[in-house]
Amino acid sequence: MELQQYLNDRYKEGRTAHNYELMINRYCSNVEQPEESKYKDVLNYIQKQRSKGNKSATLMSYLAAIKVYYDYLVVIGTRNDHPCKHMRLKDRIDHRVTVQDLLSSTELELLTEQPVRAIKKKPLTTVRDKVIMSLLIYQALTTKNVIAIDLRDVHLEQATIYIKPQNTLNGRTLELHPKQIMLINQYITEERPVLNKKKSTRLILTRHYKEENGCSVHDVVKVYKPLFPDRVVSPLSIRQSVIANLLKDGKDIRMVQVFAGHKSPMTTERYQQTGIEELTSAVMRYHPLG
Repeated sequence: MELQQYLNDRYKEGRTAHNYELMINRYCSNVEQPEESKYKDVLNYIQKQRSKGNKSATLMSYLAAIKVYYDYLVVIGTRNDHPCKHMRLKDRIDHRVTVQDLLSSTELELLTEQPVRAIKKKPLTTVRDKVIMSLLIYQALTTKNVIAIDLRDVHLEQATIYIKPQNTLNGRTLELHPKQIMLINQYITEERPVLNKKKSTRLILTRHYKEENGCSVHDVVKVYKPLFPDRVVSPLSIRQSVIANLLKDGKDIRMVQVFAGHKSPMTTERYQQTGIEELTSAVMRYHPLG
C-alpha cells in the first residue's frame, strides 16, 4: 500500500491527508534514512524546526504527521517498532488573538469589493471564489466550516445558512448578508453544475470536480495579502477580525459567542480589545524600530 493511499483511506481524502503527506515528504527529504530513524533523530528534526521559528502548533502538527508516517511503516511491515509513538512536546500553543493583524470593518468590506484572482482556464470559479470570501467575511467561518457546507444547509428563501458542529465549535444557523443571496444563487445555478461531475451534495467544489478540502479557501485569500503587506491575511485572521469587530461595536458577548460557535464564553472574551492593546498594536506596526 502506498503512503498516499494509506492517508486517503484514513482521513477520507480531506485536507488533513494532504497536509500530512506534505509534512511527511518534507521530513523524509531532510532526514537521512527516515525509515530507520530513532527517537533522537525525530527529536533532532523537531528541534531543527523549532530553531527556524516555527510556532508550537506547527511543531505539534509536524510530530503528528511523523507519527502517522511510522504508523504506516508498521502497518506495511517495514518496521516492527514505532520510534516516537509516546513522544510529547511541552511547547504551549499561544491562543491569544494577534491584535496587530486584525482588520477593521472597513478593511473587511474592502476585501469584498476587490476583484478575485483571474483564472482564465475553464471551468471558471470566479463566483465560487466570491462566495468563499463572503462566507469568511460575513459569517466568520473557519476553513473547515466552509468545506463542510452542504446544499441542504443553504436556505436562500429564509436568507439563512446552517453551519455544522465540529470538535471545537457548536453548530449554528446564521443569517446571510443581502449581497450573498444573489451571489450564492448565481454560483449554484451557473458554476456549480459544471463542477459537479461526481454528483456531490457539498456546496463548494474544486476546479478538478472534487469536494473542496480547504486548499482553494487559502488560495482565494492569498490574492488579498498585498492589500495589507504589514499584516497576516488568512482565513483565521479574517474570522478573528470579524469577531473582534462585533465586540468592539458593543455586541452582547453571548450573541457573539453563538455567532462564532464558541463552546465557552471564555473563548469569545479573548477577542475583546482594550484601548491600551490597540495603542500598542499601532506602535508596534508603525514604530521605526518595530
